[in-house]
Amino acid sequence: MSPLFVVDGVILDDPNQFQNIPPGDIASYDVLKDASAAAIYGSRGSNGVILVTTKRGAAGRTNIEYNGYVGESRQSKYYDLLNASELRAAVPNLGSNDKGANTDWAKAVTRTAFQQSHNVAISGGANSFTYRASVNYQNQQGIVLNTGKEQLGLRFTADQKVLHDKLDIQMGITNVITNRKLPDYMIFTYLYNSLPTYPVYNSDGSYYAYSDFYLANPVSHLEQSVYTANENLTLLYATADYSLFDGFKIGVRGSTNRNNVGSQSFVPTFPLEGNVNTAGQSTQNIVSYKSDIHFNYDKAFGKHRITVLGGYEFNDFINSGFYAAGQQYIIPQQQANNLGVGNSQYNRVASYKNEYRIISFFGRAQYNYNDRIYATGTLREDGSSKFGAQYQHGYFPSFDVAYRFKKDFFSTVDWLNDLKLRAGYGVTGNQEAIGPYTSIQLVGTTGQYYNAGTQSYPYAYSTTQNANSQLRWEERHGRNIGLDFELFGGRLSGDVNYFNDKTKYLLANYSVPTPPFISNTILANVGSLTNKGFELALNGQLIKGNKFNWNTNGQITFISTKVLSLSGQYNANGTTYQLTASQIPVSSAVGRGLSNTYIDYLKPGYGPYVFYLPHYTGVNANGEQTFDGQTIAQNPTPQSYYTDPNPKFNYGLTNNFSYGKWNLNFALRGVYGQKIFNNTRLGLETITRLPGNNVTKEALTNGIKDAPVASDKWLENASFLRLDNATLGYTFGTLSFASSARVYLSASNLFVITHYTGLDPEVKVESQSGGTYISGANVNGSNNQPYIDANYGGQAYYPKTRSFILGVSMTLK
Repeated sequence: MSPLFVVDGVILDDPNQFQNIPPGDIASYDVLKDASAAAIYGSRGSNGVILVTTKRGAAGRTNIEYNGYVGESRQSKYYDLLNASELRAAVPNLGSNDKGANTDWAKAVTRTAFQQSHNVAISGGANSFTYRASVNYQNQQGIVLNTGKEQLGLRFTADQKVLHDKLDIQMGITNVITNRKLPDYMIFTYLYNSLPTYPVYNSDGSYYAYSDFYLANPVSHLEQSVYTANENLTLLYATADYSLFDGFKIGVRGSTNRNNVGSQSFVPTFPLEGNVNTAGQSTQNIVSYKSDIHFNYDKAFGKHRITVLGGYEFNDFINSGFYAAGQQYIIPQQQANNLGVGNSQYNRVASYKNEYRIISFFGRAQYNYNDRIYATGTLREDGSSKFGAQYQHGYFPSFDVAYRFKKDFFSTVDWLNDLKLRAGYGVTGNQEAIGPYTSIQLVGTTGQYYNAGTQSYPYAYSTTQNANSQLRWEERHGRNIGLDFELFGGRLSGDVNYFNDKTKYLLANYSVPTPPFISNTILANVGSLTNKGFELALNGQLIKGNKFNWNTNGQITFISTKVLSLSGQYNANGTTYQLTASQIPVSSAVGRGLSNTYIDYLKPGYGPYVFYLPHYTGVNANGEQTFDGQTIAQNPTPQSYYTDPNPKFNYGLTNNFSYGKWNLNFALRGVYGQKIFNNTRLGLETITRLPGNNVTKEALTNGIKDAPVASDKWLENASFLRLDNATLGYTFGTLSFASSARVYLSASNLFVITHYTGLDPEVKVESQSGGTYISGANVNGSNNQPYIDANYGGQAYYPKTRSFILGVSMTLK
């Protein structure tokens, strides 16, 4: 669940768009985590808010800045698969599977990838008008062959004051063009399955061809198939604030976000795989319009200060797309550029469009007494077209107070500089995870049938979704109390926070009887969960000298999340139904007897995504796996208790050293207590894959000689400590061509300490379509497969990389 990014007062539709802002264009950012602070942003701020301020022009001389770097990236870890010699020793009679080669498929598919980035900005202006323009270029090879990204971005911001400085106008425009070359999503499956005794190329230089279930030459697929995505993102905004009288301003803001993505794919004919060539094109157009009218009153009366903000906001979101594909093309060189000339029997065309709107009224009042007592109250009404007609509007209040009591109780304590106690309560709504039409009955296609009269294959239609006129906002009620402190002249500062959040009206899919319902599931608000814990953050100036300085920042967060209930009443057409789920399945398993069997659930009394697996107790003399001492031939019944994979706490530590013009900083980050189901290892450590598919070296020694079974043997401790980044830099004095300049060497993901045996303990795997929602996240849909490593039969994730870059930043004279 990503936080909301607000850049120069404008909300980004997609948090990934923040990555399009070059670091050289960012002036500062602030993080709002608790519900009371984020309440002014409504439902979109339910997962926290990051406020980003970009650099703007200043009156005076024209400034020219340059920021750039070059570097390389490589895969940080590989699976320990058998090489050719080890395979021949393990299987002396390989027969036709031994082609005499000694191929390291991981090294054949991946590479050391080059990257470069260049950002040039020019800024300046006069007293009433300032501007800043920047251009950014990035070229980044992927570590996988024939993949990468090239990006060109333009940004322009301007500020104008008119009418004797009473009217303040700000505007900005951003355009980012990104071209991506993507890998076949099955490429890592091909890599893991391919035998090292197979060659990449034949003796004549052509690709060696072979095929089996989930088996193909990965280099051939990478270098002959085409998967591209071209994105054109434009963000335009303008604000105008007019000062009517002292302390009172009224203003308007408008913005539009347009993201157009065009994709192409072409897969040539691979005869031994039994396929024919296929080609396709798709377009996706995502457009949003946002506008608001607002007022702000800020006035001091002696020791009292009052600030009042209010307004109205309108948001419109439109998502449309088109897809066309075909196969059996006579001239494959045309790839996806002449889709109509393929075999008409296999032509496919699809299109879609959806839209939803949010309207909001918001108000906030802040009171400050003598910089000692603070109080803030916020009320926001959001109306979303996604919900039932009578439940579209939600009311989300928040209130927080703070008391800086250093002056009243500790005024004579010299080493104590500041002490502030604060507490808050806030309600935020959530509607981000559900689609625009989830409250109404939908009709869709359910396949094609043969019509003998017309000798055609028309589509059949039926109801695909039950209506729920009572679908309403999911609500998070957040409570927090904290203490901020500063000691020893600012040498030590920090804060302690306790939070206790409860999510009500949890959105989830429930089974319902048919009839009277047409479909057997319904999306409803009948669940709840809690999220509680505390945070500690410390900032210290450990050494403060004339030349040498050492500053450190650390934080630790303890968190506990539990599902409270998955039951409640639902009224339909005058009849009350009790919707009850002892548990909601999330992710399915693989292995003998486990087809369509789920291994993790949402279950009351436990944390989200709790695992329920057979308890592995070893192997018997025949190499058969045993579970609680019993050999289970088929459909093993889970015998172990539920296992919570969620981390107990996470932590981070940043150190900054400076000596004269040199500086060194590094950031450590860790997670303790999380568990991951290593689905990839389950497959690769199965010796029965031989001789047709490769295995890891552990498969030769673990004693397992039967088919793979999902059990707690593969549920691993995935706690870790990672060195995220380390940077060494040198700042020059004034140079003949630059008023300031700095060079630096930076490395990311230098090491990770973990007992997890997969490629990386931070897994992100795209899963099948579906729909189970929990606190804003679709946990059985296209977003993620929580705490489960890649399925070796497909959907393997892109490996993490280790990067090294050399950069320079300067301001020219």
